[in-house]
Amino acid sequence: MFIGRQAELRTLHTALLEGGACVLAGPPGIGKTSLAAEYAERNESAHPAGVWRVSLAGSSADAGEMAATLAAGLRAQMGNPRVDDIVDAFAERVAGEPEPSLLVVDDIPGELTAALVDRLSVPPAGRRLRTVLITNWPVPDASVTTLPLGPMTTDEAAGLLGEDGEELAELLGRRPLALRLAALSLRKQSPAELADRLAAAPAPVAELLKDRFDGLGEAACRVLRFSALSSPAALPPGLLRLLLGRPAAEEAVDELHRELLAVPADGAWQVHALVRDAARRHLPPVDWTGLARRMADAVIDHPWSEPVESSLVTRHAARLAGRPDLPGAMVDRLHRRVVALHEPALALPHHRELARRNFDDPAVLVAAAECLRAGGEPAEASECAEQAVPLATDPALRSRARLLLAESLDDLGEAGRADHLWTLLASEDGTDLPFLRSRRLRGDHQEARRGLAELIDRLGIGSAAFHQVRAAQLELARTEIEDGAQAEARRRAVRVIAAHAHPGLSGHADVAEAVRVLLDPRLTPALTDPKEDRPAWEESAGELRRLRDRYAASHGPRHSLALALAVARAEALTALGRPGDARQELEAVHDDLFDRFAREHPARFRAELVLGVAAARSGRNSDAAEHFAGAFHGFGVALGATHANTLRAELALGVALKLTGRRGAARHMLHVLRHAPASAGIGTELFVQSAFGSGLSVFPSWLWRRLTPQNRE
Repeated sequence: MFIGRQAELRTLHTALLEGGACVLAGPPGIGKTSLAAEYAERNESAHPAGVWRVSLAGSSADAGEMAATLAAGLRAQMGNPRVDDIVDAFAERVAGEPEPSLLVVDDIPGELTAALVDRLSVPPAGRRLRTVLITNWPVPDASVTTLPLGPMTTDEAAGLLGEDGEELAELLGRRPLALRLAALSLRKQSPAELADRLAAAPAPVAELLKDRFDGLGEAACRVLRFSALSSPAALPPGLLRLLLGRPAAEEAVDELHRELLAVPADGAWQVHALVRDAARRHLPPVDWTGLARRMADAVIDHPWSEPVESSLVTRHAARLAGRPDLPGAMVDRLHRRVVALHEPALALPHHRELARRNFDDPAVLVAAAECLRAGGEPAEASECAEQAVPLATDPALRSRARLLLAESLDDLGEAGRADHLWTLLASEDGTDLPFLRSRRLRGDHQEARRGLAELIDRLGIGSAAFHQVRAAQLELARTEIEDGAQAEARRRAVRVIAAHAHPGLSGHADVAEAVRVLLDPRLTPALTDPKEDRPAWEESAGELRRLRDRYAASHGPRHSLALALAVARAEALTALGRPGDARQELEAVHDDLFDRFAREHPARFRAELVLGVAAARSGRNSDAAEHFAGAFHGFGVALGATHANTLRAELALGVALKLTGRRGAARHMLHVLRHAPASAGIGTELFVQSAFGSGLSVFPSWLWRRLTPQNRE
């Protein structure tokens, strides 16, 4: 039964309503998890879309590993969907719900910085997600409300121990876990007798736990020992059945629950950190190595069944794999159990260890190289791949190792070492796309474009080559962006999205990549009258409308793809000289767009540019200045201060500031005059003149002459 904490419950509720996230902080045993659970139960009707609970117990304090552990927990709770970015998939699912969901992230093992709070609270879900973060650590600079939990009040403690237990409550610091344990001990002792005994003990809570250990059955003691030697993650019932047998496992956890030594946690059994520490010190000594071997056997033999349980078993495998007292073959199998989870950030150290232990196995080395490269470790990836090449006797595996080596060397900027590998790979089947990608990376855009076009024609339009063709089209679009063929790249990305616009394909990774291409900041049109490109823009605007409507109907209007397509259509309408229609397009999704996307997201700052043009055209120069400021900031972050698109936004901002009499106009315009490349001059001038029209008569003609290529020095 939950007692007290009414003020804290109200504070937590207010923080979640106003800010969307709250951190519960305090020492172990102070009641953070219980408070979050009570809040979720009391406010279940406020979160009809669901309550998600993920424990980071077993993660290190590394921010990347914590984020990966969260991702693995979400993937398991979502049923192991076949998507690359599970956090993004979770955000889309939550954002599409009509009512908010609640996410509780417990057992955060390290210091909560503002950046980590941002990662763990899943900001892409927007206001449809409320997040409670729970940690024992201090929170120095969190960007959300922090609720430090302290001792219970005297009245609340009396509710657990009775009026005669005031002295005992003070001795225990009025901490909920200690008070509940004391309440059980009071069944055999008076408050005064217990207080005297605890006062003489070096660790009062440990003394109370020893009371609970006395008389525990052997099976319950073994559960505590299993928890003490393995990961702090919860113990799944399937694993306990393998270790103890079904009847003994069920009796053991029932006994531990009655004695407050284990609590249910989403179908598994969580043993508190204080209980694990006490079990190591105070339970009778055992052969820990023998126990670890038995648990490792159970972990290895555990069937891949229910996703949440399998995810927890993997965390225990990861911890046991680090024990030096287990046989090498067993450790090897534990590492392999972890890498089968397919969460690269969590699997990477285990791939690394497998490669060290199996240095003569090319398949292990290639798998490690793939994970290391995906994890941002190209130097180590190249070492593993280089080891694998001479060892691989299978031609396909050898080709795969060479490809990984070539790509890793390219990642490292060692093009000279990679070139001979690309020469070898160019004549092998199935390597056309990677080879042509290498041409793009070397700046050979014409060769890459020609080769990719030929590859697409060669693959044809059959269903067997569907995804290969789409991958080649996306690579061609990236090449076209770098080669200055922006209009072709936009149309190609739209065609890839259109090709996936039916059930079974809309969630494919190619769609997400096509959206990234479509929203590339370099693809932002100048938004001036398209003249001879008008038919292409009209066709594009129509196709974008059809796609946006289709995805809004199938995935919901708040889905990031539907919102991205709305931005792209608004750009097309503005390029066609219809800024009013573009503004209506964006105003219809404005709240969702600004809720789902951060300030630096291309969809958001490109929308700001369109809204700025629409405001300027209608003479709302103050509004235009605000929108152009957002666009200038986003383009600056994405492309740098001197990119043509950044300078266009900056000059528009300077003009808007000048027209409204605000400070900073001259500084922005002079920066553009000094840094605009000659090739961007005309486009920059036309863009601003198109946006502001006759209002630019307040500027001297020499300013515009300075922007033209022929007058630049």
